[in-house]
Amino acid sequence: MPSEAKAPFNNAKADIILRSSDDVYFRVFRCILALTSPFFEAMFDLPQPRRSHSNDEMLDGLDVIRVSENSKTLDMLLRFCYPAAVKDPSLEDMNDVEEVLEAAMKYGIEDVEERVRKAMVAPSLLESKPVHILAIACRFGLEPEARTAAKYSLHHTAPSRDTLAAARLPNNVIQGLVAYRSRCGQAARTLCDNLDWLKQSQTHSFYEWWTNCCPCNSKADVRYLTHGTYPREWWADYMDKTSVALEESPCGAALTRNLAEAVGRANSCPSCRRRAQDQMIQFTGTFARELDRVIAEITLDIAI
Repeated sequence: MPSEAKAPFNNAKADIILRSSDDVYFRVFRCILALTSPFFEAMFDLPQPRRSHSNDEMLDGLDVIRVSENSKTLDMLLRFCYPAAVKDPSLEDMNDVEEVLEAAMKYGIEDVEERVRKAMVAPSLLESKPVHILAIACRFGLEPEARTAAKYSLHHTAPSRDTLAAARLPNNVIQGLVAYRSRCGQAARTLCDNLDWLKQSQTHSFYEWWTNCCPCNSKADVRYLTHGTYPREWWADYMDKTSVALEESPCGAALTRNLAEAVGRANSCPSCRRRAQDQMIQFTGTFARELDRVIAEITLDIAI
């Protein structure tokens, strides 16, 4: 049995009704629909045919237009269209994002489409659902959002091909994403193996505490020779573990995964303890910036 939508879509002064696919009546205003949607503007400009009581639906003297969207999607779409007094809906569910975006494109509501696309690349969604955002972006041909989502997917361990397929990613996108991730992982590990990006001035000033200049009893290590200096064993162990972490998740967050353990070992030395935490944070910050620069140069080869 049909039901009425909640406020503000139950206004008695409305001049037209939209009926959702699940039979909810939305009482709205032609002027708002026409201003926001070229689709509805063109519909309202068409000459109105003579009414056929068998085909045309009316309610309380108002025309009723059936739409294919369900009541949840229609409610969210209309809230985006209505004046600022109506609060924008929250787009946190992937189904809502996809359905509202589809409806906005269908009705030509560019402002809503732009706002949904902006919501898609909000860090809260990208951090938690990058593969789903990538799938939606690919479906609707949104290349900038697809590339951003692919980059955020690096913050997680590699999803299985079954997971990627379940997200409805096309085969060519799956192959491109796997190759992209592999290249990013290799580039990240290269930064661990070759420290030429770490300037010599930084090695002998900011980070002198992990070279032989430090008077602590921690062993020096030959695994990471940097401008003729020998880092401490605890730092070399940190770099080994970070190299593995970067291969799994080639992103800045991987640099801090083993940071607490490294600082804990450095704290066993009274001299290192005074500056280990602050300077390791400086080091990981420098490393993260270099990692971002390298990753930004790697392209995602997919056709959307």
